[in-house]
Amino acid sequence: MPRKDFIKHNQAFICSSCKSENPPLEGGERNHCRSCLYSLHVDAETPGDRQSSCKGRMEPARVEYKGAKGFMVVHRCVQCGKEIANRLAPDDDQTILSKLSP
Repeated sequence: MPRKDFIKHNQAFICSSCKSENPPLEGGERNHCRSCLYSLHVDAETPGDRQSSCKGRMEPARVEYKGAKGFMVVHRCVQCGKEIANRLAPDDDQTILSKLSP
Protein backbone atom coordinates (compact mmCIF):
# COMPACT_ATOMS: atom_id res chain seq x y z
CA MET A 1 0.00 0.00 0.00
CA PRO A 2 1.58 3.35 -1.03
CA ARG A 3 2.10 5.94 1.65
CA LYS A 4 -0.47 8.75 1.67
CA ASP A 5 2.32 11.33 1.54
CA PHE A 6 4.17 9.58 -1.31
CA ILE A 7 4.40 11.83 -4.37
CA LYS A 8 4.65 9.81 -7.58
CA HIS A 9 7.13 10.85 -10.26
CA ASN A 10 7.39 8.60 -13.32
CA GLN A 11 9.10 10.67 -15.98
CA ALA A 12 11.72 9.87 -18.59
CA PHE A 13 15.23 11.10 -17.78
CA ILE A 14 18.86 10.96 -18.89
CA CYS A 15 21.11 9.44 -16.21
CA SER A 16 23.58 11.96 -14.83
CA SER A 17 26.04 9.13 -14.19
CA CYS A 18 26.13 7.03 -17.39
CA LYS A 19 24.04 9.24 -19.73
CA SER A 20 21.61 6.40 -20.58
CA GLU A 21 18.03 7.22 -21.55
CA ASN A 22 15.44 5.96 -19.08
CA PRO A 23 11.79 5.86 -20.16
CA PRO A 24 8.96 6.02 -17.62
CA LEU A 25 8.38 2.65 -15.93
CA GLU A 26 5.11 1.13 -17.05
CA GLY A 27 2.98 0.32 -14.02
CA GLY A 28 5.35 1.92 -11.51
CA GLU A 29 7.71 4.78 -10.77
CA ARG A 30 11.26 4.88 -12.11
CA ASN A 31 13.61 6.30 -9.48
CA HIS A 32 17.01 5.08 -10.68
CA CYS A 33 18.85 4.38 -13.91
CA ARG A 34 18.05 0.98 -15.40
CA SER A 35 21.58 0.72 -16.86
CA CYS A 36 23.91 1.68 -13.99
CA LEU A 37 21.36 1.78 -11.11
CA TYR A 38 22.54 5.24 -9.95
CA SER A 39 20.00 7.74 -8.68
CA LEU A 40 20.02 11.33 -7.38
CA HIS A 41 19.50 12.51 -3.80
CA VAL A 42 16.47 14.68 -4.49
CA ASP A 43 14.05 13.67 -1.72
CA ALA A 44 14.46 14.88 1.87
CA GLU A 45 11.88 13.28 4.16
CA THR A 46 9.06 11.91 2.04
CA PRO A 47 9.45 9.80 -1.12
CA GLY A 48 8.84 12.12 -4.04
CA ASP A 49 9.02 15.38 -2.07
CA ARG A 50 11.99 16.68 -4.13
CA GLN A 51 13.08 18.83 -1.15
CA SER A 52 16.66 17.62 -0.59
CA SER A 53 19.27 20.36 -0.80
CA CYS A 54 22.03 17.75 -1.26
CA LYS A 55 21.38 16.71 -4.90
CA GLY A 56 24.33 14.28 -4.73
CA ARG A 57 24.60 11.12 -6.81
CA MET A 58 23.21 8.00 -5.13
CA GLU A 59 25.35 4.92 -5.83
CA PRO A 60 23.84 1.43 -5.70
CA ALA A 61 25.29 -0.06 -2.50
CA ARG A 62 23.50 -3.40 -2.06
CA VAL A 63 20.31 -5.34 -2.64
CA GLU A 64 18.09 -6.25 0.33
CA TYR A 65 14.89 -8.23 0.70
CA LYS A 66 12.18 -6.16 2.47
CA GLY A 67 9.30 -8.62 2.97
CA ALA A 68 6.12 -7.44 1.23
CA LYS A 69 8.08 -4.84 -0.76
CA GLY A 70 10.33 -7.54 -2.22
CA PHE A 71 13.88 -6.91 -3.35
CA MET A 72 15.12 -3.34 -3.03
CA VAL A 73 18.30 -1.63 -4.17
CA VAL A 74 19.82 0.45 -1.39
CA HIS A 75 21.38 3.66 -2.67
CA ARG A 76 24.04 5.58 -0.72
CA CYS A 77 24.63 9.27 -1.43
CA VAL A 78 28.27 9.84 -2.40
CA GLN A 79 28.03 13.39 -1.05
CA CYS A 80 26.30 13.06 2.36
CA GLY A 81 26.11 9.29 2.97
CA LYS A 82 22.31 9.03 3.36
CA GLU A 83 20.91 5.63 2.38
CA ILE A 84 17.55 5.16 0.67
CA ALA A 85 15.99 1.86 -0.47
CA ASN A 86 14.09 1.74 -3.77
CA ARG A 87 12.14 -1.03 -5.45
CA LEU A 88 13.87 -2.85 -8.28
CA ALA A 89 12.45 -2.43 -11.75
CA PRO A 90 11.94 -5.37 -14.14
CA ASP A 91 14.33 -3.83 -16.68
CA ASP A 92 17.20 -3.11 -14.25
CA ASP A 93 20.59 -4.38 -15.44
CA GLN A 94 20.82 -7.92 -14.04
CA THR A 95 24.63 -8.01 -14.24
CA ILE A 96 24.96 -5.05 -11.88
CA LEU A 97 22.23 -6.43 -9.58
CA SER A 98 24.04 -9.75 -9.27
CA LYS A 99 27.22 -7.94 -8.14
CA LEU A 100 25.24 -6.16 -5.38
CA SER A 101 23.46 -9.26 -4.10
CA PRO A 102 24.78 -11.08 -1.03
